[in-house]
Amino acid sequence: MTRLVAFAAGVLAALVLAAGCATLPDAGPVHTRRTAEGSPGEEAPYFAPPGPRSDDSPEEIVAGYLTAMQANPPSTAVARKFLTRVARDTWSPNQGTLVYDARTITDRGDRVLVRFSDVHRLDARGGWLGGPPGRTTTTAFRMVREDGEWRIANPPDALAVPASYFASLFVPFDLYFFDQTRSVLVPDRIYVPAGEQTATNLVRGLLLGPGRDLDRVTTTAFPSRTLLDLGVVVTDDGIAEIPLGTSVLKLSQVELGRALAQLAQTLQQVPGITRIRLTVDGAPVPLPGGRTDVSVSTGEDLDPGRAVRNPDPVAVHDGRVVRVVGDTTEPVPGPFGKRGYALRSVAADDSEGLIAAVTGNGHRVFVAGSAQGAPVRTAVTEAADLQRPVYDMFGTLWLLDRTARGARIILVEQRGTALHSRAVQVPGISGQALSAITVTADGTRLVATSASGADPVVMVSAVVRNDRGRVTDLLPARTVQMSGADLGPARDVGLSGPTTLALLTRPAGSSDRIVFVQIDGSPGGPEADPPDVVPSAAGELVVGPFLRMPLRVVTGDHHLLRLSDTGEWMRNKSGPVLAAAYPR
Repeated sequence: MTRLVAFAAGVLAALVLAAGCATLPDAGPVHTRRTAEGSPGEEAPYFAPPGPRSDDSPEEIVAGYLTAMQANPPSTAVARKFLTRVARDTWSPNQGTLVYDARTITDRGDRVLVRFSDVHRLDARGGWLGGPPGRTTTTAFRMVREDGEWRIANPPDALAVPASYFASLFVPFDLYFFDQTRSVLVPDRIYVPAGEQTATNLVRGLLLGPGRDLDRVTTTAFPSRTLLDLGVVVTDDGIAEIPLGTSVLKLSQVELGRALAQLAQTLQQVPGITRIRLTVDGAPVPLPGGRTDVSVSTGEDLDPGRAVRNPDPVAVHDGRVVRVVGDTTEPVPGPFGKRGYALRSVAADDSEGLIAAVTGNGHRVFVAGSAQGAPVRTAVTEAADLQRPVYDMFGTLWLLDRTARGARIILVEQRGTALHSRAVQVPGISGQALSAITVTADGTRLVATSASGADPVVMVSAVVRNDRGRVTDLLPARTVQMSGADLGPARDVGLSGPTTLALLTRPAGSSDRIVFVQIDGSPGGPEADPPDVVPSAAGELVVGPFLRMPLRVVTGDHHLLRLSDTGEWMRNKSGPVLAAAYPR
C-alpha cells in the first residue's frame, strides 16, 4: 500500500493546487481535421450523397438511406430525407453504430429487409462492443408513402456504415475514468468520426460514463446525469470552453479537481486544445487555485507509468538477476544480485524495490528487496508449473500456475511485513489451458491467452478492488478472438501501451511473429502495427505498458533482442539471459 498512498496523496494535492456515440451534424459545413493520435490511414474522399428521387422504389430508398450515412464530411442531414416526417424528428442515430462488411437488400413490398454480414457494434459513446466473427443481422425497414413517395418509417436509432468507411473516417481516442482507489486514470477507448466535433463527442462520451468492460471497476468524478449544454467551443487561443449543467457547481474542490483531470487527459488528445474552461449558463466555473481555466497537462501525474522510476528491464543472467542498461548488465541490489539461485522468470516492483523470481522447476516463488542483507521470502510453494509473474501498480503479484486440471490464478499480497498468497477464481480463465497472463498497468484488467487453437485467443477479466486497492473479485472473462490469420495460439502476452496487447505466436511452418490487438477487440488505429517477424524462435516477450519501453524478446537460445526504431532486431551484447521483464 505504500505506493498507492504516496501516489494518491501527491496527485490529489497537485490537482487541488493546480486547479453519446459520436454526434454527426444534421446540417451546416463540417471540415474534416486529422488528429495527431489515431488519425485514419488514408484521406477519405469528399462525398455528398444524393437525396431521394420521386420515382425511387422502396428498395432504392433504403439503399439511398444507407449510402447517405457515408457522407464525408460526416453528416446525417441527407439520410433524414429518406425518412417520414415523423421519423425525421424522432430518429436518434447517435445511440450506437453498426459496422458491416457487406449488405444484401430484399424488397418485400411494404417491408425491405437488409441483411448485414460480419457485423460489429459500437455503443452510444463510440465504445467497441464487437461481436463473434462472421456475425450477421437482419433489419426490417417499414415503408410508407408520403406525398406519393416511399419513405422509411422505422429507422433504427443507430448509424450503419461499411467497414471501409469506418476505417477511413472514425478515429480512436481514449476517455479517462478513475480506478476504484481514485489514484490513477484508466483509459477507455472509443471511436468517433473525424471532424470539428471531436471535442464535443469526447466530452459527451465522458459524461455518459465508462463502457461495459469498465463500469464496475472504474468511477467518475462527474455527478450522474451531468449534461453538456450544446457543444464544446475551441477558441483561437486553444481554450476548450465546456458548457455543463448546474450539477457541476455542487462538486467539492477535490472532486472538481478530479473532474478536471478526466477532462484534461481526454481533451489533450485533440490537436489545438491547450487549456480547458468550464462554464455554467455562460459564466466560468471557479476552479481550484482561483483559476478559470487549466492546462490539458492537468492530471498527467495520474498516469501509472509515471510511478516507474527505472525503465530498464531486469533479467536472469549468469546465475543472478541483473539490470540491463544498454549493452551492459548490472547486478540488482539485494540477494538476487548474487549468484546462487536457479531461476527461470522474474518480475520487478519498481516502487517498492522488490524482485519476484520463479524457481527453475516452476514450483516456488521467492521475493526479496533491494537492501543489503534483505531476506529472501518464499511467497508460493508446491506449485505445479508457474509461468512468468507480473506485478500491478498496487504491489500485488499475479501468478499463473499451469496444473493438470488447468490454470490456477494466484495472488501474492503484502500485508504489513508478511506475504499472503491466495488462489482466486476467474470465470472463463480458471481451469482453462493457458499459455500466459498479464495485468494492465492501471490494475483494472487481467489478460490471459489460450494455449491452443489455430489463432490467438485472448480472455479479459475486469478486476474489482476496494478503495485501498485490494482485489475483491474478478468478473467473468470476455473473449477476444482473431480469426482467419492462421497465426497459431498465443504463446505469450504483454501490454505494449495502455490498451494494446502484444501477442507472441508461432504459425505452423513459419517464423515466430508478434501481433498487436486492442484489449477490447477493436481494430485500433494506424498505430496498430502489422505482425513483426522474430528472426529466431522466441521464448518470451519483454514488453512494457509504457510507450518509452522498447519491444524485446528472449529467444529460445537465450539471446535478448530489442526492436529498434528502424524496425530491426538488435541483439544485446551483454551475453545470454534466461528471462527478462520490465519493472512495474
